[in-house]
Amino acid sequence: MRLGGNLISLWMRHLPVKKCHPTKLISGLLCVCLCAMVYLGYKASYPYAGTGVIQTRTEPPVPSIRCHVNKTYVPRGRAKSPRMGVPRSAVDHKTDDRLRIDNQILVLVETQYSQLGQDIVAVLEANKMKFKMEAASKTLPYLTYMDKGRYGVIIFENLEAYVNMDMWNRQLLDKYCREYKVGMIIFSKSREDSLLSAKVQGFPLYINSQLQLRDFEMNPYSQVLRVTRAGEVWSGTLPGDDWTVFIANHSTYESVAVARLNGHQGNDPDHDPDGDHGPKSKDYYMNSATQTTVIHDMGKFDGVKRILFGNGFKFWLNRLLFLDSISFLSHGKVSIPLERYILVDVDDIFVGKPGIRMKAHDVNAMVSAQRSWRQYVDNFHFNLGFSGRYFHHGHPDEDEGDTQLLGESYSLLYQARLIILIYTKYLV
Repeated sequence: MRLGGNLISLWMRHLPVKKCHPTKLISGLLCVCLCAMVYLGYKASYPYAGTGVIQTRTEPPVPSIRCHVNKTYVPRGRAKSPRMGVPRSAVDHKTDDRLRIDNQILVLVETQYSQLGQDIVAVLEANKMKFKMEAASKTLPYLTYMDKGRYGVIIFENLEAYVNMDMWNRQLLDKYCREYKVGMIIFSKSREDSLLSAKVQGFPLYINSQLQLRDFEMNPYSQVLRVTRAGEVWSGTLPGDDWTVFIANHSTYESVAVARLNGHQGNDPDHDPDGDHGPKSKDYYMNSATQTTVIHDMGKFDGVKRILFGNGFKFWLNRLLFLDSISFLSHGKVSIPLERYILVDVDDIFVGKPGIRMKAHDVNAMVSAQRSWRQYVDNFHFNLGFSGRYFHHGHPDEDEGDTQLLGESYSLLYQARLIILIYTKYLV
């Protein structure tokens, strides 16, 4: 072994060794890196090149539900279907009454850490509405200043907190609502024990609690609706199994939203989960086959208008109904604007791997969708980011799609992203 090692050492000493200059070494490394980058870029753009594999693409997803809402309805007070009639105009809750109230909301909660109270505050803050939060168990804050009311709407987090309120505070609050025409929004919080036909103290109203519901829909005859649209059924099980429903025993009450017991279809001929069987009568929304989840007290019983919710904001439509209720009870003084701005941006329309790029029929579908949206949004355009570097870098049928995109340039809105970036850099 030792002899072999000596021979190898002697042989390596006599090998001709040529020193490499650092500049040549760095140049060689750069050439290798450049070749590797070119190769990886090619494989990323054409992953199936030389493999004989043709990548196939599935058809685009199709929505599982369809909206049947018409853009027309009959104004309130008419006997025809609310789904047919004259074009719908924006609902305005403003009145001609001389109101002496501020556009501020009073929120009365059990504690400042309660979940529903935080949800209410989050919705108000998101919509930039002025509010003041107080604990319902404490003394009421000053409700007036001079001859003007400080609050346009009063919100109770818990129905029990309002019903079991101190008699003096309760009378003071109801008197304020009657004199200044202020309404209340009251939530019925979930509780551990279930109630069956329990009477709400002091009101001709009964409640059932701890229910699981399905098939939610709004009453198109209700005057509360503004942002929320009626005429359709939200089919399926509602989130949560702690819903409270209301049973009225007086003409002062009107349903705003109804649902059905989960797993119960009933024998009501007006039951229409798909929204295709024509209009429903006004009595449908107050009959025993439906469960009222949001109810409107029109003030015929004691002169105070109230809107009661049977659940919080687990279900997203309750948020819209909550905003509509604030607008309605404040006579339009506290409401969100109906104008909306929509931008659908398709970034780098030509940048995509072969096999998943747009084809000609995809372009036609985009143009058709844009035309459909223009029925609801005037002059709507898809905003396409244009990058000519990757134009015609796909399969032949995808290259036809690129050509089709340019052919539809008169109807689509393009933005040359590369030019914008270069121009921005030049300005900087």
